[in-house]
Amino acid sequence: MSDRTSRAFAALAFGAAALAGLPQTSSAQTSEFYSPPKLIKQGANTSPVVGTGSVTVKVFVHRNGSVGTVQVTKSTNHGDDRAATEIAKSSTYKPGAKDGKPGDYYYTLALKFGANAVQASNTGGGGTDLSQANALIRAAKYDDAKKLLQTYIVAHPGDKDAEALLGVSDEYLNDAAGASAAFDAAGTIPDRFKVVAAKAYADAAVDALKAKNNEQAIALSDKALALQQNVNTLFIQGTAYANAQKYPQAIAALEKAKSQATTGKADAASLNAIDASLATAYIFGGQPEKGIALGKALKQRDPSNTRVDETLAAYYNQQASAAVQAGKPDQAVAVLEQAAQALPSKAAILYVQAANVLAAGKPPDWKKVKAEADKALAVDPNEPRANFVAGVAVANSASPTTASDKAAAIAFLQKAKANAGSDTKLASDADAALAQLQKK
Repeated sequence: MSDRTSRAFAALAFGAAALAGLPQTSSAQTSEFYSPPKLIKQGANTSPVVGTGSVTVKVFVHRNGSVGTVQVTKSTNHGDDRAATEIAKSSTYKPGAKDGKPGDYYYTLALKFGANAVQASNTGGGGTDLSQANALIRAAKYDDAKKLLQTYIVAHPGDKDAEALLGVSDEYLNDAAGASAAFDAAGTIPDRFKVVAAKAYADAAVDALKAKNNEQAIALSDKALALQQNVNTLFIQGTAYANAQKYPQAIAALEKAKSQATTGKADAASLNAIDASLATAYIFGGQPEKGIALGKALKQRDPSNTRVDETLAAYYNQQASAAVQAGKPDQAVAVLEQAAQALPSKAAILYVQAANVLAAGKPPDWKKVKAEADKALAVDPNEPRANFVAGVAVANSASPTTASDKAAAIAFLQKAKANAGSDTKLASDADAALAQLQKK
């Protein structure tokens, strides 16, 4: 078949825009879930105090209260750094906790060295900052929370609680990429954040689909589904697998989406969107009978659904192409005519495909070519490719030199050019055919 007529049925990609009709995961508000470590008893130093000043020390407090790494993060008098480190290591701490469970967290110990004493300021492990970030998020001040958390993370790299809160802020700011990266850095997601984290990963998967990065979309949807199973994310994953031509996985995800949507009594638009994708996955995944049956059932429910028409037309076109390659043009024409009758919205172009198959005959039967073009024109008199094929057929008929045939051929070709729109190749072909006719 000619490239001009077959390219309309190139292998279909599932557009992310179809996701709009599907139910979205609900967002989740945050609440206070983290209590930082606390200083119970200040330790002592054996190194001498060298003058006055302040030293801030970052202390890693294990869940059993023991002290891990100690690092000086700020100092106005480095002569006191050694004494500050000794005090931090010998102090007693209450471990921090998340959701009531003790964990390994950093504690920030601020020491002020005076002439006669060393005084500790119980700043905690960033508890004030994280509590403030929680409060900002609850107040819907997501940008302020993000700025606070970014500053805090620079000073406390690896703080998983801060990363989780940053993920929440980013998701509410519609920064799915930033949110998914923050949740990755957070590691295990707290239960109360799982819904919003799942939505962040799902939103990032949609962005990956739009960028045609199907493997990334699959990976992101896997992360979302590990946190929360829902129809929308299964649809996204099925879409990504189908775009990657991994049809068995696409079918599995979409069948699961359909089952959950049906059980959950999803609206008709959502079910139709899933069925359109599932029919396509069936057709190109080696189960054409199931795909065609589902596609026809969908058309009965939703006659305006053009996506399933495109899928079915692409399938029939593949069958016709295979027949042509096998040297069976009559079978190809029969397939395309059957498709045109089954798919009224695609009938004109399918009849044009049939005309092109006949035009490739050796020699072509131009009367049969014209007959197929006429069927297309009966559906859409302005269809440019149908007019082009009709013009070529008339120009190559038994009496191309008669005035009436020549005039008819010119009229068809001029109409093809007039309606070619952005199809510059078709317009150029029409001009070339018209030029040849003018010479006769």
